[in-house]
Amino acid sequence: MATIKDIAKQAGVSFTTVSNVIHGNTKKVSPATIEKVEKLMKEMNYVPNMGARMLVRSCSKIIGVIASDMTEPLKEGIQSPFMAEILGTMEREIRTAGYYMMLCFSDSAEEIEKLTSTWNVDGVITVSLGTVLSRRLAKKVHVPAVYTDCYFDAREPYINVGTEDEKGARDITEYLLGLGHRKLLFISDVENPSDPQTCCDVGRKREEGFLNAMKDAGLGDCSGRILRCANKREEKELLFEKIIARKGKDTALVFCNDYFAIEGIDYLRHKGIHVPKDFSVTGFDDINMAGLISPRLTTVHQGVSQKGRLAVKHLLALIENKPLPGEIQRLPVNIVIRESAQKIQEKV
Repeated sequence: MATIKDIAKQAGVSFTTVSNVIHGNTKKVSPATIEKVEKLMKEMNYVPNMGARMLVRSCSKIIGVIASDMTEPLKEGIQSPFMAEILGTMEREIRTAGYYMMLCFSDSAEEIEKLTSTWNVDGVITVSLGTVLSRRLAKKVHVPAVYTDCYFDAREPYINVGTEDEKGARDITEYLLGLGHRKLLFISDVENPSDPQTCCDVGRKREEGFLNAMKDAGLGDCSGRILRCANKREEKELLFEKIIARKGKDTALVFCNDYFAIEGIDYLRHKGIHVPKDFSVTGFDDINMAGLISPRLTTVHQGVSQKGRLAVKHLLALIENKPLPGEIQRLPVNIVIRESAQKIQEKV
């Protein structure tokens, strides 16, 4: 493998000159020499010592991404379509910008604080950690940071990239109401909404959207129409059995996310319950699987990849001291109409 000394000897210049070209310190190096050195580097397949370059530039070129611990048995797992899509997008954007991504899965505040205090990173992005944990982390982190899907107070100086969760749930509920449905159920994965430490702000906002739409339609307080369930498979099956028992009483199911809705459709189908004949079903997120299941899922599109790209863009702007479009940014949503919901008049 070629070294700086090898290139310097071949180019007829000093070790320092080649080092300056590699590290971009070329103010005192002629264009001809720069071109000659760079050509030799390519011809001799020179691979820069990244560790040395980081020390020279006083940066690590590493961005730490901390995601909710999807490896726990009560959660969907790393195979979660949402998590796979947003992390995949972030990794591509980070790599394209000349950085490397260091990934950590955890929901432990103590573990995350310990990690961030020892990591040598240029910046941090969180994914689905929630507002309480992200706020606690923000007070400890001493590098630029961007948080996703949080609901900070307007006075807090933290950068968040999120989704119009309340509006999306309200819009999809109003869509079902427009189809003639009045007996709607909201299927939530928020197990304990009264606990701020564990309550998912995204899930809570989506519940609010459902309740507000129902109230505005003159249906009063519909908090009793929210069915809650943790992500454990056995608990989901018990919930689906409760839904089956309500066939003929309720007509539409508003799921808090697509993956949950797809699980529900599959379970109901195997129990002889047909969608949308027996229940109209909607989701939220518009993951790729939403357009592949039968019937194809009517849902709320939120732009998961766009969220990942924007989070990286914001962080790079912070690292490079560039202006930001805004501290709190919520991506717009829109309804994607497919086959899983129909007019109430068409039901048999």
